[in-house]
Amino acid sequence: MPNSEIDNGPEPDAAGASAASAPAAVPAQPGEQSAPPSTDGQSTSAEEAPAVGGRLGRVGAIAGARRGVAAAVAVLCVLAGTIAALLGAHAVARTDARNERRAFPQTTASIASTLKLAIQREEELGISASTFFAGNPKASAAELGRWVNWAHTLRRYPELQSLGLAALVRAPELAAFDARIAGHATKQRAARSASSTAAAATAAALRVIPPGARGYYCLTAAELARSAAASTPVGLDYCAATPALLASRDSGKSIYTAARGGLKAVAIETPVYRGNVPPPTFATRRAAFVGWLRTLLTPGVVLRQVLHGHAGYAVRLTHRGSSPAVTAAAGTAAPGAQSATVDLHDGWSMRSVGPVAAAASVLSDGNAVTLLIGGILLSVLLGLIVYLLGGRRPAAASPTPKTRELPHSDLYDALTGLPNQALALDRAGRMVARAGRQSGMLAGALLIDIDWFKDVNEKLGRGAGDQLLSIVARRLEEVIRGEDTVGRIGGDEFVVLVESAARGVRLDSLAGRIIEALHRPVELEGFGPSFFATASIGVAFGRYDTADDLMRDAQLALYSAKAAGKDRYTLFNANMRSMIESRGVLEAELNAALQEQQFFLLYQPIYDLDSRMVAGLEAVIRWQHPKRGVLGPDEFIPLAEETGLIVPIGRWALEQACNRTAAWNVSGHRVGVSVKVTANQLNRDGFETDVRRALQQSGIDPRLLTLEIAEATVMRDVAACARRITEIKRHGVLVALDDFGGSGYARHADLRQVALDALKVDRSSLAAADDDAYRSWLLESILIVGRDLSLAVIATGIENAEQLIALQALGCTMAQGPFIGEPTGADEVKQYFEAALPALPAPASRAGAWGADSQR
Repeated sequence: MPNSEIDNGPEPDAAGASAASAPAAVPAQPGEQSAPPSTDGQSTSAEEAPAVGGRLGRVGAIAGARRGVAAAVAVLCVLAGTIAALLGAHAVARTDARNERRAFPQTTASIASTLKLAIQREEELGISASTFFAGNPKASAAELGRWVNWAHTLRRYPELQSLGLAALVRAPELAAFDARIAGHATKQRAARSASSTAAAATAAALRVIPPGARGYYCLTAAELARSAAASTPVGLDYCAATPALLASRDSGKSIYTAARGGLKAVAIETPVYRGNVPPPTFATRRAAFVGWLRTLLTPGVVLRQVLHGHAGYAVRLTHRGSSPAVTAAAGTAAPGAQSATVDLHDGWSMRSVGPVAAAASVLSDGNAVTLLIGGILLSVLLGLIVYLLGGRRPAAASPTPKTRELPHSDLYDALTGLPNQALALDRAGRMVARAGRQSGMLAGALLIDIDWFKDVNEKLGRGAGDQLLSIVARRLEEVIRGEDTVGRIGGDEFVVLVESAARGVRLDSLAGRIIEALHRPVELEGFGPSFFATASIGVAFGRYDTADDLMRDAQLALYSAKAAGKDRYTLFNANMRSMIESRGVLEAELNAALQEQQFFLLYQPIYDLDSRMVAGLEAVIRWQHPKRGVLGPDEFIPLAEETGLIVPIGRWALEQACNRTAAWNVSGHRVGVSVKVTANQLNRDGFETDVRRALQQSGIDPRLLTLEIAEATVMRDVAACARRITEIKRHGVLVALDDFGGSGYARHADLRQVALDALKVDRSSLAAADDDAYRSWLLESILIVGRDLSLAVIATGIENAEQLIALQALGCTMAQGPFIGEPTGADEVKQYFEAALPALPAPASRAGAWGADSQR
């Protein structure tokens, strides 16, 4: 059949083709592609099939390529992240190792400094207890307990386990001693046989440990113990247990021994003498001997406090002045750790052992390992996200609502979490603007300054200061409303912003609640007993143009609160602005006063109460103001300190006093003069030159000039002031510590560092104490410190005869005050030279009337 002939089959009839006449389906041959069905349910034609298949192939190829690229980028992300994490981990390991090596000497120095302070505290405990027993040599245990409770000794010294007095009892005196401590009359045993029989019987009654007849015994006369384990067995003979104890009576030195009975404690036996001062000779020490003060301390309590915050450190404390050496340790030392030995003082030394110096390797550093693992996991997660997102077709971006930006960390204080100065001032500006738009609203600000915060930083350290700031921040947040703002604007200053209706403004009530909240006891972790914090608050409110105006008025009110004595709040008033203006006028007038010589000196006598004659004069400055009359130093010296004018004013006063002293000596009156020296004068490099010039111009004996320096000035930086005073004393002048005892700053160890000649005790500052007995005890303690350091003690501010009589009864020999001599002009001072102080009747008892106010 020709290829051109085609048999189409029979024609369909009119009714349609039957099923039998329909063409048969032809199966697809191998290698041929079936046409896909059409979208409308019809089969795709043979001509359309290749085009559709090509489009699908291109789509699949593009998707595969996209997935490949995404996978490659994901792998690169994982590799880059892993490498970055590894490099960062190496850097962290090197930095940590370097920081650990550098931190060890600093931490050791900090631990040593804290231990020195702790040892000084123990010395102060010994001085205080010795003072008690020196005045009460036969005190009972009950009397000792009352004194300990009064002085809060157990609470202040948690390491103290027991405190008592051991007395030297000779064999014939055992019966009387036993009866005294038992509270029985000695008559019950006085009728016994000879002294040896009585001694043996009493020893048996006391059960002397170790037993045996000896010529003398060292037995506990009074003791107070924290627990039964710390108490001394009845009848224990210390002299038999510690042979060197009797020798300490003659030498006046303390003995350190390890406690018996498994108690990890140190026993300190210190000889106590009448007057609490060791007599100079061997014989007089025996005659004045009272007994041995015995304190039992657990150094572990102190060491654990010292190591608080120093993880991984261990300390071993050793006292080499005893045989064998007394040691105490705390912390666990790791093998191969860094160590250092520091010599403290008075035979104490400390060995500090720190953490093992970390090697600069990743696997040995926890921070580096954490960074490495975290970096790898983060890079894997990032790679997975890149792969999942990169392999899918990106959808059209839909508009997203604008989200509020989170607060920036640079707007909040890192320590307290409160808004910092920038954010607080911004909120103050917004508040002032809102109050300006609303007629019934007022803007208010309370500026808060913590009193004595500098002392907390200097005495306890910056860690304690940070804790105090955090506590104050929390308490401020507790007392304000939810819509108010509290912020820290720098240092120890906080601000509270209050927006309120004009009729509802009660910022004084809010200030009172803040002061009450701060009066609650403050517990600083690792820094001993609790204390009370106070604050000065300046309050301003009203309608202001700018936030700066509001803060300025609050600042002026704060200045007024601090000047009024602190621990209070002050509401702003318009007079405060005029005070600032008058302050500027006063500064200009001070300059004019120097040029026109408006200053003059008065002289107040200082009496020797033994000879009842004038022993010296104190020069006090006055200002003859042309309009306001005579002004005292309190009215212009603080401003002179701030402006620097105290330097020429102090130089003039020093030269004037020296020249006047030279004139008195020429006329036959050899008397010295005291001149006050402020902090700015002492800290100036040229002050030594001023002293030398005044001595050379006047020609007086340098020992006739005494420089009075306030205790608070010296305690700001004891080491620096000690160097300054040593330099000045090379010229032969004397130095007195003024206002001693009022602030409570200076310690016994501090006074040893400074080359002083006298202590001046202000009666008015001690009069603020609780009761007369405490004031008298405090003065008596100061007199003991003065005798111990060979310093003269001068009591100032004597206002009546009762105070002078009580002062003499306490043994003070130098006095000054309006009752025995008012400040007088230079020409009228001769009346004090020629007349002796009238004799006063002797006191009936050692009454505590010295610190009492004259109005009582």
